Amino acid sequence: MTNDPFSAAASIDELLTRTQQALTAMRSRASEHADGEPGDLLRAEGTAADGRVRAVAVQGGRLDSVTIDPDLAGEPLDVLCGHVTAAANAALSELDARVSASARADADALAARLGSMGDQAELFGRAMHEAAARIHRDRGTASQAGRPA
Repeated sequence: MTNDPFSAAASIDELLTRTQQALTAMRSRASEHADGEPGDLLRAEGTAADGRVRAVAVQGGRLDSVTIDPDLAGEPLDVLCGHVTAAANAALSELDARVSASARADADALAARLGSMGDQAELFGRAMHEAAARIHRDRGTASQAGRPA
């Protein structure tokens, strides 16, 4: 890296800009709900009754669909309701795990970006210290050159 204070400041500014963009993207994904574009939402499926009852949940904690195998039509209503509940809970549990994994990945990426900020700040501080020392040294040289011998 360069010791130029302007390059160091530009690097810090760029890092902060990218970090703000990452935070904005994380917030927008977190606030999405089921009326968003279907392709943009996380989805998860849960099953019950040996796969004969399926539920699909989408980001925002909503059910997208529930499918019941027609062969279960003869089952008592309370048994069917239990299968639907189990499938829906499995889908929502899987969705929760996927949302958490996605948030963790976003947080890890953000942490990596922020991790290099300390190095950038140290570089900037060192460059500013060197610039101040040069200015002080140059002032001393200029004032000594202007003095009569």
